[in-house]
Amino acid sequence: MLKQLAYTIITRLLDWFTRPRSAGVTLLKYGTGLVIVTAGADFAVQISRQVKEGGWSFSFGAGEGLPFWLTLVFAGAGLLLVVIGAIVLVAEHRRERRRRLVVIEMRGLHASPDTPAVDKVVPTFRGDRRHLLLDFRPQGQDARVDSGYLLERVSSMKGTLQSLVDGADKRDVQVAIGGLAAVPALFLAGMLIDDESLVHLYDWDRSTKCWRAIDGADDSVRFLPIEGLPSAGATSEAILVVEASYTVNQADVTASFTSSLPVVRLRIETPLADRFWSEQKQAALAAQFRDAVQQLSAIGVRKLHLVVAAPASLSVRLGMSYDRRLFPDAVVYQFEKGLSKPYPWGLQMPTVGSSAAIIQT
Repeated sequence: MLKQLAYTIITRLLDWFTRPRSAGVTLLKYGTGLVIVTAGADFAVQISRQVKEGGWSFSFGAGEGLPFWLTLVFAGAGLLLVVIGAIVLVAEHRRERRRRLVVIEMRGLHASPDTPAVDKVVPTFRGDRRHLLLDFRPQGQDARVDSGYLLERVSSMKGTLQSLVDGADKRDVQVAIGGLAAVPALFLAGMLIDDESLVHLYDWDRSTKCWRAIDGADDSVRFLPIEGLPSAGATSEAILVVEASYTVNQADVTASFTSSLPVVRLRIETPLADRFWSEQKQAALAAQFRDAVQQLSAIGVRKLHLVVAAPASLSVRLGMSYDRRLFPDAVVYQFEKGLSKPYPWGLQMPTVGSSAAIIQT
């Protein structure tokens, strides 16, 4: 019992001293180390002097081995670092108590992992972590996504988030958002979260089976120039197909939408899943997406039907980049393999003065 208790205490102390820390702990560590080294050096010199006089003799004291002024300088410097470190640590602790990180995790697919993301993302954050779980996974092995339940859960996100950060200064609040869910849910969540001050995106790494930040290297792969852009004034509605991680089957689009709608494509030359771990790449793709929407708006398109094949984090980012005040009204559609209409429904994204709604094809 005592052995286990001692082991636990020592382990926690070691973890506390060795894990990445603040300037306050660094000053404490180096200040304490300097005091110990000074005392040890002084004691070692005393022993050395005793040996030179002949025979072994041990004595305890301070300032008798090293010159007193040298001991005083180093020990004083060490104690000063300890005092400053303690002051900094108290100030940082008070600041950390004010800081909040809300980790929003969406679980909306059968394959959604049960591993909580709250302790895995933004590992450098020190402060109060809070978990906002939006679980709207289909019930039953063959059940399809329930659009009504999805809309209800995602629409509640903003209010729940506000309740989690009430009383905190906005400058002290950070949000991390990710998960595995239907594209309309991810896009809507991005639109709802876009006015937060500091947002981190994360995604599920299928290779390593863990949550991961968007922190990879940029491979410089971008969307090709927009294809199929109608002439100015030719139409007020259009289908915008975004092919990032997968190729969208044209036959599925044709089966789901009226033939009078022009199909515009924004695609990567060779779409591949699990190739979107770069912040720079995602930001560039989102900028190209905004440019494409602006081009469509400039030629008179007032309503966009969005068919998006993209990873979860990029789908959220595209939603964050969509300006509901300036861009055309948007409907983002859900893909359901095996149906006569593979895109059976979509979410009408919120606009100024109206909430999100379900649209059937």
